[in-house]
Amino acid sequence: MDRIGNIVSVSWGDHLVFGEGDGRLDSPEALGRRLQKWKTELGACSIHWRCTRSKISGRYYQGRGYRHFFRSADKSAQWDSDKVVPELAHDLGVKAFLYVSIFDEGWPLLPKKVRTVSYHNKMHCQHVTWQSDFSRNNPRYTIVDRTRKKHQWGVLCLAYPEVRRHFIARFERLLAAGGFDGLFVCLRSQSKPADFADQFGFNRPVRDEFLKRYRRDIWKEDFELTDWRNLLGAYLTIFLTELKQRLKGSHHLLAVGIPRGEVLGPPLGNTTIDWKTWVQKGLVDQLVIDQNSSRCPSMWHDLWPMHRGCGYLQNYVDGFNLNPIETDLTRVYQPALKNQGAKLFLARQWKHRSSAREKRLSQHPVVEGLVYSSFRHDNPGPVSRNDWRA
Repeated sequence: MDRIGNIVSVSWGDHLVFGEGDGRLDSPEALGRRLQKWKTELGACSIHWRCTRSKISGRYYQGRGYRHFFRSADKSAQWDSDKVVPELAHDLGVKAFLYVSIFDEGWPLLPKKVRTVSYHNKMHCQHVTWQSDFSRNNPRYTIVDRTRKKHQWGVLCLAYPEVRRHFIARFERLLAAGGFDGLFVCLRSQSKPADFADQFGFNRPVRDEFLKRYRRDIWKEDFELTDWRNLLGAYLTIFLTELKQRLKGSHHLLAVGIPRGEVLGPPLGNTTIDWKTWVQKGLVDQLVIDQNSSRCPSMWHDLWPMHRGCGYLQNYVDGFNLNPIETDLTRVYQPALKNQGAKLFLARQWKHRSSAREKRLSQHPVVEGLVYSSFRHDNPGPVSRNDWRA
C-alpha cells in the first residue's frame, strides 16, 4: 500500500534562538541542507512550518533585567520564509504546510512575586511573555470560569463568531503570503493549565445556547456536564467547517493536530473532540494524533511543572483512561477512517527514538506516516545537555 510518508514539524523560533550550526535554520542555504537531511534521514514527505511571532500582531513582555529570547528570533528572521520555505521544499518533492495554533494567544506578564512561586517553566517563559493584540484588546473573548471572573489567558472561546472570523482571516493572510500547500492547525496550548478540567467554558454565548437547548442556566443551575462538553466541542467543529469552506477556494489542504482520545485534555479541559465527524464530513485532509501540550516538543521541558489540574476524562500525561497506542489504532482509528478521505499521522515528537517501534507503527494499515521534531534531529548538543544553552 502506498503511503504519503513522514512529516517533520519545524518550530522555527526554537531553531533561530537555540539551534547550533545549520540547526539554527538562519539562512535559506542552511534550511536547504537540513531539508535534504529530513528527506533522506527522516523520510519526510511534508513539513509543518511554524513561523515566528512576528507574523502575528502582538506585544512582548519581559521582567526587569530579563531578555526576551523570542524577540531575538524575530530579529534573526531576515529572509522571506513564506516564499523560500515552500520553494525549497517543492524542489525536493516535499509538501509544505503552514503551522498555526488557535489556543495559544499568549498572556500578560504576571507580577514578579507570582512568577517566583508559580510559573511557566523557567527554561521557557517564567519571566517573559507574549500576547496577541487581538487577545489583549478583546479580553471578553478569553474563556472564563463559572464566576466569569477568572480567565484562562491565551485560550479564546470559539463560540464567538468574531473569534472564528479573526482566526480564519489571519490564516488566509498568512497563506496568501507564500506558496504553502496547506494549513496545519495545532490544538496544543502553552497556557497555564486549568485547576480542574471543567473549570473554563462559561462565556455568554455558551451559556445562552445551552439555555436555549436544555433549559438550564449553566451560570446558576446544575446541568449535564456531557451536554456542556459536547457543546464546547461543537464550536470547534463549526470553526473547522467554516475554515474548510474558505480554504476550498484556495485549494489548500487542512491538517489538524489533536491529542489521542475524545477530549482536548490538559491544559484545556474536557471539551469533546468530535474528530469522527470531522472525518465523515470531509473537514480534514490529514489528522495528526497523540499530540502533547504538557511538554515542549523541542527540549521536553515540562511547561507547567507546578500545575497539572485534575478531573480529566482522559489524560495523556499519566495515561489515564487511554489504551496502548496500537490498540487505539486498530480498534478506534482504523474503523473510523475506513473508506474516508482523511489520512492519519502519528506524532512522535515526545517519544524516544526506536527504529523497531517506529517501523511497527508506520506499518500499521491506518498510519500514513510519523511526525518528528526537526529541532531534536538537528540539534544534538542542546538535546544531550538537556538545556537550551551550553
